[in-house]
Amino acid sequence: MKTRILLLCCIVLVLAGCATTEVIDTWKDDSQVQKLKKVYVLGVINEPAYRRMVEYRLLNTLKKAGVDAHATVDIFPNVDQIDKTAAATFIKENGVDGVMVVRLVDKKQETVYTPGETYVVGSYGGRYMGGWHGYYGGAYQVMSTPGYTTEYLISTVESTIYRTDENKRVWSTVTETSETSVVQAIDSYIEVIDKQLKASGLF
Repeated sequence: MKTRILLLCCIVLVLAGCATTEVIDTWKDDSQVQKLKKVYVLGVINEPAYRRMVEYRLLNTLKKAGVDAHATVDIFPNVDQIDKTAAATFIKENGVDGVMVVRLVDKKQETVYTPGETYVVGSYGGRYMGGWHGYYGGAYQVMSTPGYTTEYLISTVESTIYRTDENKRVWSTVTETSETSVVQAIDSYIEVIDKQLKASGLF
């Protein structure tokens, strides 16, 4: 019984740490019928490690869809200093027909308190064995788990794809992720956006 209780506690703690992402809105230009073949991914993220993680995870997703995908972090490492003219020249010279831009549009913090629980230890059957003292003692064999608080960051992300020949937006999706860590949030976001990209019909 004790093992079962400890297992349940572990499951609760693991689930509390999982990030979840939901789609808030999706838009597509219905006039866009030409498939995109070469796409560069740009994560508007100040932290280089997280930017690289997001861009490479997305380019791997696009490659699975048959797209010649690349990460802009390898060409323009400083997201704050991307020169528009230089970028336009690079796009033209390298035959890039699509750019996917991922940016954080809102972030807020939420604290969730999970109260503790009390479990009775011992089996139900045979509780009368051993007379009144055994019954009395069994009534107080309990185990309690303490309450705890979890800090969640609620992040709203907009993912947009532009067709470069007309510098025109052809697709965008807004997602919201409830996270306890950045890495978990990225994992959750990628899992959801992967399905959205496959359903976009752009590739």
